[in-house]
Amino acid sequence: MKGLIVAALAFLFVGRMFALEYEKDIMPFLSEKCGECHSKSGKAKGGLKLDDPRHFYGRFEKNSVVVPGDWDASLLFITLFRPADHKDAMPPEGKGERLTPEETRMVQQWIADGAPIAGKSGETGPMPKKGDAGYIEAAGEPAPEMTAEPVEENWTNTQGKTIRATLIRVEGGKAWLKMKNGTVHKYPVNLLSEESRARLSPE
Repeated sequence: MKGLIVAALAFLFVGRMFALEYEKDIMPFLSEKCGECHSKSGKAKGGLKLDDPRHFYGRFEKNSVVVPGDWDASLLFITLFRPADHKDAMPPEGKGERLTPEETRMVQQWIADGAPIAGKSGETGPMPKKGDAGYIEAAGEPAPEMTAEPVEENWTNTQGKTIRATLIRVEGGKAWLKMKNGTVHKYPVNLLSEESRARLSPE
């Protein structure tokens, strides 16, 4: 365990020259803390074996377990990041040791790095900045807490067409709008109506 903590601290403060790899960087602590319910040698709840990289890779697309490059659309990260008392948090309350903030952040960064696993890697994406939803404080600072639960809203473009979606973030002149089915649209801010633009947080 001490070795894992040292590795996590090095990851946070020294910086990374290479993308995180599942087998080397992520699987050791997921196997330790989640293996009782998700391993090839024990239970495999939901058919998920976290200590079998090839099997795990094959499960990425099922229910968006991992969406390479998009941590906020990846069920793995979402369930680990939720508060312990959330009904859909992992591990369930009272049934296992939660990941540390550093370990949760490493899962988030691994996904942003394209989720390299079993010799494969997908698209990469950005990490949240301080103050953004999903940002995890560095070691020694408060443990991660969910911000106010995002809500669906109506968003209208300059042509008067309206969709109902949840605003994830604003980045690169685009609003990331998540539909109820999990699809994320990166919509140009300048094509939104004046009323919709007024509800966006500044980049």
